[in-house]
Amino acid sequence: MENSAAQPEPPYHLLLALDEVPVAASALRLLVSDEAHEPQIRGLAREVLSALEQIPDARGVLTVTLAPQQMKITHSAARLLLNDLQREQAGEREILHAILAKLPDEHTMRAIAID
Repeated sequence: MENSAAQPEPPYHLLLALDEVPVAASALRLLVSDEAHEPQIRGLAREVLSALEQIPDARGVLTVTLAPQQMKITHSAARLLLNDLQREQAGEREILHAILAKLPDEHTMRAIAID
């Protein structure tokens, strides 16, 4: 019998439209500033920020390949920014809801450990 713990989790491919990329980047930068005391979280967020600088495909879609911990950080960042926004920022809130809809559910995110 194989040890499934030894096998890495497959990456998650987050597909972002052009208008979603700057909002996702804003959310990650906010998380970096809020988690200044957590170098591992900052490092994961910076890795995702770097991936957001890639060039989108011909359809205008950016494919961001995320490891499970990066996916959790991206989800946390989007949630953090969504909770900080006011009603007047409805457009940005809609984009954050769209990004969160592309990620697995909150229960899946809670199960991912960041060591």
